[in-house]
Amino acid sequence: MSTPVYNLVLGKGFTEAWYQLSKEQQDELWAKVMEVEKRAGFKWLILCNSRWANEKFFDWGVIEYPDMEAFQAKTKELEKLGWWRYWSGETILGTKMERG
Repeated sequence: MSTPVYNLVLGKGFTEAWYQLSKEQQDELWAKVMEVEKRAGFKWLILCNSRWANEKFFDWGVIEYPDMEAFQAKTKELEKLGWWRYWSGETILGTKMERG
């Protein structure tokens, strides 16, 4: 049985390279990123706006993936797209912890 993996995403925002793309190029890249995420079985658990309270991170959220293999496959695909050239953030991975 696979163990879900949770990804805490602390979003710093789009980079200057993103804003140098045309609107059509941005839309095309975003559509590719969303296809990669869908193939990985991602599920947003929560997404929050934090710009009003934090100058470093404009948003944060938690994404659930079915297992580590799905997350790793997604990361490889995003690398091929050069995604981190266009978006900046910090992430923390974890698995569900049961409290006793």
